[in-house]
Amino acid sequence: MINQQIPAAYKSNKRPAVMSSTHYRTCHLCETMCGIAVEYEGDKILSIKGDPNDVLSEGNICAKATGLQDVHTDPDRLKRPLRKINGEWQEVSWEEALDYAAEQMVKTQSQYGKDAVGSYCGRSTAHNVGALLGVAPLRKILGSKNIYTGSTVDQMPHNFVWHFMLGHQFFGTVPDINRTHYYLMLGTNPRVSNGAMMSTGANPQRKFVDIHKRGGKTVLIDPRRNESASHVSEHHFIRPNTDALFLIGLIKTIFAKGLATPGRLGSHIKGWEVTKNLFDDFEINDISEVTGIPVEVIERIALEFATAESAICYGRTGVSMVEFGGLCQWLMQVVNIITGNMDEPGGMMFPNTAIDSLSLSESSWDRYRSRVSSRPEFSSELPLCVLAEEITTPGEGQIRGLIAIGGNPALSMANGKGLEDAFDQLDFMVSVDPYLNETTQHADVILPPVGPFEKSHYDMYYHLYDTINWAKYSPRLFKPEGEGYTDFEILRELFSRILVLRAKNPLSKALVNTATSLVKKVITPERIIDLGLRFGPYGPGLNPFKKDALTLQKLKDNPGGVFLGDLERCLPERLFTKDKKIDLAPEILVSDLPRLKARFIAPLKQGSSKDSSEYDLMIISRLTSRTLGWMHNSHRLVKGKSVCHLLIHPEDAATRGITQESTVSVSSVVGSIELPVEITENIMPGVVCMPHAWGHNRPGTRITVAEAHAGVSLNDITNEKVIDELTGNAVVHGIPVKVEVTRLATA
Repeated sequence: MINQQIPAAYKSNKRPAVMSSTHYRTCHLCETMCGIAVEYEGDKILSIKGDPNDVLSEGNICAKATGLQDVHTDPDRLKRPLRKINGEWQEVSWEEALDYAAEQMVKTQSQYGKDAVGSYCGRSTAHNVGALLGVAPLRKILGSKNIYTGSTVDQMPHNFVWHFMLGHQFFGTVPDINRTHYYLMLGTNPRVSNGAMMSTGANPQRKFVDIHKRGGKTVLIDPRRNESASHVSEHHFIRPNTDALFLIGLIKTIFAKGLATPGRLGSHIKGWEVTKNLFDDFEINDISEVTGIPVEVIERIALEFATAESAICYGRTGVSMVEFGGLCQWLMQVVNIITGNMDEPGGMMFPNTAIDSLSLSESSWDRYRSRVSSRPEFSSELPLCVLAEEITTPGEGQIRGLIAIGGNPALSMANGKGLEDAFDQLDFMVSVDPYLNETTQHADVILPPVGPFEKSHYDMYYHLYDTINWAKYSPRLFKPEGEGYTDFEILRELFSRILVLRAKNPLSKALVNTATSLVKKVITPERIIDLGLRFGPYGPGLNPFKKDALTLQKLKDNPGGVFLGDLERCLPERLFTKDKKIDLAPEILVSDLPRLKARFIAPLKQGSSKDSSEYDLMIISRLTSRTLGWMHNSHRLVKGKSVCHLLIHPEDAATRGITQESTVSVSSVVGSIELPVEITENIMPGVVCMPHAWGHNRPGTRITVAEAHAGVSLNDITNEKVIDELTGNAVVHGIPVKVEVTRLATA
């Protein structure tokens, strides 16, 4: 049953005069999807606060949401297109910029073939319904196999495992955190991320309190005693990149103690017996020695997890952006399944989204491969780690042009400087982005979309990670200044122009012009959303008299969103596998176990597990509570003491002559960076840590605030050649480095 109750403050016809200056919407900066109340007067924003009537976040927000105000007023945000002419940026008209971009794409493909033009979409595209809806037809008309996104620097191991176990890359398991009794977390920091790939509203530590109140337990496994550690029942250090072994220890113990049970899904799981005997070659004592977690702790956690009333094993970037990210994600699912916690209240469940986006997306593997390194595609996407070599390596199919939509891979991708060098070798590059930043400065034309409050919003993608079933629509607050274009309109204009340019004769051009003009009038994000809702699981379909049905108008009438119910059991019916069974032991995942064994267990048996290399520390990255990579130009979020420093354990600092707040160099086989240091026992010995996606010290950008708080980029020392061989995901955690003093702290 749809909850249609409209809070008094939202009833548009009865709202007090003072409320007419408050706009309600969803913060789109991350998958947390917090509801915000924006106080405004005329075209000025006065404040951004949490919306207590939002059905998901219930008034909770994090500091990042307030930065949207700075984006709206930012003088650095581009309002008109820029084109690089004779090496200098010049403002040009939208007509000139769009015509030029389309002409370059058509010209390049005509001369060198379809694959000569590649596309890149940054992570922020997933938070932008217009960009999501616009990029798909543009990719289709370009027809290039060279499609890249930020997914392969972040979440691809999740999608990979869901594809092979459940049949679809976006049919994702979501922690039912609201009802669980045991919450085991690996490589994650919900206190700061607010729940990554788990949309639960800000302040998830309150959910931890609720777990504890109902007699449950929360356990965190991470190389850093991070901000979440003080909110959980217990925290254990683990050596970076060894989480897969820890999970094998849990699985072995659960089977050995006779605690494995498939629950009600038993007849819909294949590979049970294979899995039961799969890890015989991994000894629990070896696992303990490699991970740094005592045998008794591994066995106790396994016992507690398997006997809990309900339980969740969940992990995020710390177990995705590593050499064995695919194995980690698979083994976590195995832990959940063999304890009967898959598709059960309090376990891992599946949201039923208001718009059935699963049926609109594809899931595939290895239909073709990258030209240079022969990396397999995944759901029409190639790993971002091969983009640079596809640009710089001559030959048929070489990428000569690129359209980049959102994102900033110069800072977010491994070996960002190498990628920047590759950008400079392109014949042309088009960027759809509101800033002249480290990536877009390499473009030939920048097409800036309007600001966040100048377009409507519906979270088409991140509802896939809902911890409750709900929906919400946010209309635009302000009209754009001048001739502003939304992301959808920019991509639609490029699409239309490409079609016209490809037309063979005047009659064809006239027909295409007529057709695209009609499309512009009829096809809008709002109409697409409305249709998606109408024909989704809660909509009226073709029955206009269906009671309580969900429509776009109903969402407009409920600015805090509409609650559609708690997560419910849905398997095996909703499985996307052909046989409607969960594949517990997919061959492609099982075949990666020898690589794990060779990496850690074989050297241990040979007595050579200690690394004698000069790169004797392991670096990991971290989130910070006020910043995301694309929000560093918000003065509200970067003010105060710099967060871009290296965390190091006192023992490691002492052996290197490092004192508190010294400046150090951090070097890898790829490069070196220099930054201040903070000595702390909150990091595991042998491990150092720094934030991700800083480094605003490149010349040629126009991001004034970010430049004043530049920091350094971790990805100047990461290596795009070192990836998770199974999934193609970039490796950001567990990189060998050496740390040396460059400047001692002064009194």
